[in-house]
Amino acid sequence: MVYKNMCLHNVAELIETDGGMQVTRIPESLRITLNESAKTRAVEPAGCEIRFNLKSKEAKISLKGIEGETGIAEVYQGNFLVSYYFITENVVEIKIALPVNIEKLREISSERNLPFDAGLTRIILPHIMTNVMRLKIVDAEGDFTLPEKNQFPDKRYLAYGSSITHGASSLRPGGSYVMRTAERLGVDLVNLGFAGGAHCEKQMADYIAGRQDWDFATLEMGINMRESFTAEEFERRVKYFVPAIVKAHPDKYVFCMDLFTCDMDFESSSEKQNTFRKIVRGVVDGCKSDKVIYIDGRDILRNVNGLAVDLVHPSPAGMEEMALNLSGVIKKHIL
Repeated sequence: MVYKNMCLHNVAELIETDGGMQVTRIPESLRITLNESAKTRAVEPAGCEIRFNLKSKEAKISLKGIEGETGIAEVYQGNFLVSYYFITENVVEIKIALPVNIEKLREISSERNLPFDAGLTRIILPHIMTNVMRLKIVDAEGDFTLPEKNQFPDKRYLAYGSSITHGASSLRPGGSYVMRTAERLGVDLVNLGFAGGAHCEKQMADYIAGRQDWDFATLEMGINMRESFTAEEFERRVKYFVPAIVKAHPDKYVFCMDLFTCDMDFESSSEKQNTFRKIVRGVVDGCKSDKVIYIDGRDILRNVNGLAVDLVHPSPAGMEEMALNLSGVIKKHIL
């Protein structure tokens, strides 16, 4: 969407609040129908960016969180890192000026065919805060123009999933496995990860099916449902979720991932996680399409050292391994 002549990437709506505009990654009409975790996490700006071309000498973007929360924003010129900003409950001013070597950066971007034009300023917003990040855009001062079509990737990758897709345990917003996968593939990302809230609701399936702005998708299913849902209910939901999206986009690749390596895999008596994996595989087989690809999550996160102490969330090293393995699988099919 557009705000003050800037592109808000991966933002569906802005909600006017006291002290600024709050971002949400999905329409409000959908958000309020989802489970409580998804409702809360949809307003965390995972994968959201402020993008613009700077025409004035300088600009200032003012952001803030709510009380007691902190997070990191990253500033890039195209693919090149400029700086980090620590976002707190107080207003933080992100000051933008084009680097003195901008022409050289443009030249390198063109010669190396980098996904983003170096003239495009990108502010990658905090993916997840210490509690729940309700980011507010307070103000924007400067002369901006919107990105041109040739300044960003022409292919879009939509990722649905849990806190792992959301980016939990990655140090910076650009460090989640889906952000790093998108970077490795040279594509743009639409992040629909909802920490604790990937419950495969019918209305979420219908929403993804109705979107026409993605070229391929990954669906991460199971980790948020393994404890509170029966295998029968999980199967019922997945049997609607995947086919609804596939039928709406028969020519697009949909990569269906089950549970990544997790705590249950280290319990010899636990079988539920494997039952969930069999369900996902069975639904994929039932689609009878060479565009629908099953991925065993254990093949994406293989190294136990890539797990955090809870044995569920990947560490930053685990995120990087996942991006390497997932991008390798996707490349075999579409790039």
